[in-house]
Amino acid sequence: MVRLLASLPLALGDFPLQLTKSERPDFSLQLGDRTVGIEHTEAVPTNVAHAGALRASLGRTTYLIWSATVDEPRKSREQLLAEIESNRMPPPMIGDSVERGWAEAMGRFVGEKMASAIKPGYAAHDEDWLVIYDNWPAPALQRQLAIKILLETHLKAAAFVIFQRVFILDETVLVELRRDGALMYRVNHCRRA
Repeated sequence: MVRLLASLPLALGDFPLQLTKSERPDFSLQLGDRTVGIEHTEAVPTNVAHAGALRASLGRTTYLIWSATVDEPRKSREQLLAEIESNRMPPPMIGDSVERGWAEAMGRFVGEKMASAIKPGYAAHDEDWLVIYDNWPAPALQRQLAIKILLETHLKAAAFVIFQRVFILDETVLVELRRDGALMYRVNHCRRA
């Protein structure tokens, strides 16, 4: 949340600013005289997260990145250990497959959060935002192409009825998706120079 707020171009009218942890949505943000409900999630494949924990426990810090799909079945610990041990080359990523896979994954996470936001008990705010921490394996991602694919094929217009702004944040870039397009900002890590 700190990186999100530090990376956005806030205006003087957005202050005073107050962030409060809540449930349904996850945060309530007071920006000047308006309130913003913020839902957040991490986009990470279950198998990738589990394999990362297994690698760390084995002391393996160097490995080849495999692509992931949103419908990939969950693998057992034994299957993941066998894959780690084999240290095989991943299959080739051809054409725009990385961008299409990333767009599909981001679209799926937005869809899941949309479904959650329309259930009873979701607090009302002046605006609602969705923040996705992007931990999806997408080597050499051509971000602008991936965003175009996401907006054209995987993001329903209804997303912007529920969430007025959708943010996708990784370690370097903050992407802001709106009904009328996308903006990109450099992530501010709030470190001293």
